[in-house]
Amino acid sequence: MAKDSRPTAHPVCRAVAKSRKKTTTACGERLWEMADQEVATALLETGKLRAQVEALELKLAAEAERREVGDKTGATDTASWWSHQSRQDRPAAKGRMRLAKSLGHHAPTAAALAEGAISVDHARVITQCVDRLPDDLPDATIPERAEKHLLHEALDLDPKALAILAKHVLTVVAPAIGEALDARALEREEREARVNAWLTMSPDGKGSYRGKFSIPTLQGEMLKKALLAFAAPKHQASKKADEPEREQVERRPSPERMGDAFCELIERFPTTELPELGGLNASIVVLIDYTNLRSDVGRTVLESGQPVSAALARRMACEAGLLPAVLGRRSEVLDLGRTSRLFSPAQRTALGITQRECTAAGCDWPAYLCHAHHDDSWLSGGRTDMRKGRLLCPRHHARIHDPRYETTLHPDNQVTFHMRT
Repeated sequence: MAKDSRPTAHPVCRAVAKSRKKTTTACGERLWEMADQEVATALLETGKLRAQVEALELKLAAEAERREVGDKTGATDTASWWSHQSRQDRPAAKGRMRLAKSLGHHAPTAAALAEGAISVDHARVITQCVDRLPDDLPDATIPERAEKHLLHEALDLDPKALAILAKHVLTVVAPAIGEALDARALEREEREARVNAWLTMSPDGKGSYRGKFSIPTLQGEMLKKALLAFAAPKHQASKKADEPEREQVERRPSPERMGDAFCELIERFPTTELPELGGLNASIVVLIDYTNLRSDVGRTVLESGQPVSAALARRMACEAGLLPAVLGRRSEVLDLGRTSRLFSPAQRTALGITQRECTAAGCDWPAYLCHAHHDDSWLSGGRTDMRKGRLLCPRHHARIHDPRYETTLHPDNQVTFHMRT
């Protein structure tokens, strides 16, 4: 009888196929037949199994990267190919690929993960900590000792607590030099976090702003503590004293309550404590007819052009420092003539209300980021009057004073520029 010449599948392929088949069968079993202790044990063992599967997956990812698997399909890199084929988030795939390659240099951590003793999150904390250690350490065994120490602690700590411990690992494994090095590393981390802080936000067209941010730990904790103060049950109860008691006993702030607390924090923050923006305090200007304000109907418009309800404006008028847009009242002089070279805050406010944004054609810079410009030059006898003032963004304000350009004022108060020939 002839011997079967078909190639035998690699043990890894056979193990993966067999494990998937058995897991599929297990998912179809009737769990209600299990004893309580069996459920608890199986749950914990499943976590270890997941860690072992992820260890194999990461090892395969590193091998795929070594073989440049993505190049065969024209992908940008192997991580992008992996992300597309497995339908996972691309940044997450790239992060996992970085961990896969790092584990190749950290055999003890890779072994602990393969045994299911630690999770992927633990492994990420350990490898990142050891990889960040300085290259000029006086003792070459320090990184190895640091990894061993973190692995030991990972058996009792969750990834978050382990990450905190990792910040001063040198103080533990090399106390003679570690304290000073850990302090410098922490200071460097704080500087980088402040330099790299960012925030993005934009209206979604449905009455909300959406955004995300990254800020240093200190400022993050400060913001969290401030929000928790507004979201605290006692504060919430004082706002909702007429609600049923069952709605006041929630102890842990939900994302919705934290969002409500964020809104309240912004509303209550005193504008007098903010730096000036465009020559004015950072106050929101609301345009509303006095009749609508009293009747609580209709709508109002913010200086940016975004609409809000009259009901909201009325509520805010009772609680916040709104600046009423009443032009020409005796307490605010709108035309200063030659008595002042610069536009007053009242004039700046009025310009923002009437012009809304940079008056250069095609420019959408908001009023609060613009400069107030004299159409008739002050040096040539011009007056600081509203009818001769216009808002221009810094770029167009510089251009209007550039002799290389000719300026044209149009009936709609827009200004255009043409290079002189």
